Order: sequence, then C-alpha cells, then structure tokens
Amino acid sequence: MKVDGANLAAARDRVFMSQEELAEALGMNPFVIIGLETSERTEVRENLGKDLAEILFVGRAELTSYPDPPKPVDSRRPDLEDIGEEG
Repeated sequence: MKVDGANLAAARDRVFMSQEELAEALGMNPFVIIGLETSERTEVRENLGKDLAEILFVGRAELTSYPDPPKPVDSRRPDLEDIGEEG
C-alpha cells in the first residue's frame, strides 16, 4: 500500500494525535510516521495500512493517492530536538 503523507498527516490531525502518539499506538518508532508524512517513505505493508486506518478512523483509501504516486510534503527530516518541541 502506498501512503500519501499529506493525507496521513491530515487524518492524524483530525483525531488530535501527535506523530509520537500515533507511533506509540502502532508500537513503532516516531521516525516511521515522520518518514511517511514527509513522503520520504511511501510503501507500507497492508497490515500497517489497516492499523493506521483503524486508529485514525478512516478508510485505507483515504490514506493513499494510489495509483498516482504521492507528492513530497516536506523534504526536511526533523532532528530529535524538533520532535521534542512538538505537542
């Protein structure tokens, strides 16, 4: 499944979750979520796509722009200090 970073960030914002909170709910490193939202990483396993959709209360189709590839949202990957300042 291809994840569109802007769609993922918008869905996460709608449920008032930080990147860290979403990562924790998935049992993952926050950099996975950051990579997805910045489109540094776009491919995820189907089970992760399903889990993301369930946690964010959206359909999997809302998290993807497939078959059109997602456009990069932000090319800058935040430093650890930036993550600590969020939320």
